[in-house]
Amino acid sequence: MQSLIYNPEMVYSSQQLDFTRETIELPDGPATLLRAPGVPLLEPATTALLRAVQRIEAGTRVFVMGPGATATALWAARSGARVTHWTALLNEAETLRATFAENQTPLPQQFLQADFDGLTPTSYERALLYLPRGNALQVTALQLTAALLKPRGRLYFVGATRAGVKHAIEQARDIFEHAGVLVRKGGYHASVARRPEGEFPLPVMSYAEQELIVAGESTRQISSEGVFAHGRLDAGAAALIAGMQIEAGSRVLDLGCGTGLVGLAALRQGADVTLVDVSARAVAATRRTLAVNGYPDALVYLSVGSAAVAGQIFDTVITNPPFHSGHEMDFEIAQLFIAETAQILRPGGALYLVVNSFLDYQGWLQETFPHVELAWQNDNFRVWRSTK
Repeated sequence: MQSLIYNPEMVYSSQQLDFTRETIELPDGPATLLRAPGVPLLEPATTALLRAVQRIEAGTRVFVMGPGATATALWAARSGARVTHWTALLNEAETLRATFAENQTPLPQQFLQADFDGLTPTSYERALLYLPRGNALQVTALQLTAALLKPRGRLYFVGATRAGVKHAIEQARDIFEHAGVLVRKGGYHASVARRPEGEFPLPVMSYAEQELIVAGESTRQISSEGVFAHGRLDAGAAALIAGMQIEAGSRVLDLGCGTGLVGLAALRQGADVTLVDVSARAVAATRRTLAVNGYPDALVYLSVGSAAVAGQIFDTVITNPPFHSGHEMDFEIAQLFIAETAQILRPGGALYLVVNSFLDYQGWLQETFPHVELAWQNDNFRVWRSTK
C-alpha cells in the first residue's frame, strides 16, 4: 500500500517544518501530536467524534478526512483499522506523517491532492469526517463519503454549530438512509449516517472561470470551491496590488498565492515570480489562472509557508496572510510568514504585507525588520512595507 499519493501536477517534496508538540488523550491512551503550522487542534471535535464512534474493529477499512483529522486517523490505525486519509492541505498531510512516525505507527494510505482521483468507490466500512467550512464543501464531502462507503457502511461526521452542522445533518439525511446526532460537546455535534443501497458517483472537481479587472487589466481567473477568494478578486489582494512596488527583473515570492492574482500582477510588471500555497486546490487554481493569462511556465509550489523555497533568496515577498482558523482569530500563519520572510529576503529586500485596518501587525514587523513603513492604506486595509 502506498503511503502517499498526490496529483502529478503538484510540485511537492517533503519539507523541513517546525512542529508544535501536543499531548492528546485518545480512547486507547495518550498520544503525541506533531502539529504543523496552521493545523487546528480541535480537541472538542475529536472528543465528540470518537465518543460517537466508540470503537473500530481490527481490519475495518476506514476513510478519514477533514481539518484536524490526524488524531482520529491515529486512533483508528492503532485500533487495527486499515486507514486511508485524504486532504488537499500539505500542512495536514505533514502533520499526519510526523505524528504517525512519532507514535511509531505505520503510515496509512494517504492522498494529498486537489481532486478525488484514485479513490475507489464502495471500498470502506466506515468514514470519519471533520466537516469543512462552507456549504458547497460540506455537500461535496458528504457525497464523497457516500460514494466511498459500502452499502450499509457508516459515516460518522462532526462539525461546529457555528459552521452549519445542523444544515449538514439535513443534507446527510437527503443523501443517506439515516442521519442523526449522537454526541454534543463544546459547540460541536457528532452525527452518524448509514449508506443505503444504490449507486453514488465520486464527486468531480470543477473549475469556474471569471472575467475580472486586476490593476486595470482584463484578467481571467480559474478557481474552484475551497480556494480563498474563489470567483472574485479579494479586496485585500486588490489593496496589496495597489500598494506593492515591483521592479522588472526582480525575484518575487507570492507567499500564500490563493488563485494567483497578486503574483500575476507582479509577473505583468516584469518580475521573476515564484508562487506558493499550502493548498493543492490553490496550486491547481493558480497554475490554471496563470496559464490562461499567458504565463504557463511560472513556478508554483505546494508549500507550508516558504518551506518549498528554503535556501533561495528573493528581492521582494508579497503576501495576504490569513488571520482566521475556523471562526476564531489566529495569527500563527501571519507570524510564520513574517519570520520566514526575514530569512529569504536579500539585504535591502522588502516584504509587502496587507492586513485589515483593525489589525495591528506593526509591532510584529518591527520586531523582525529594521525598517517598517506604511506603503498604502484605505478605510479597510493597510499595506506594510518592511525592509531587511
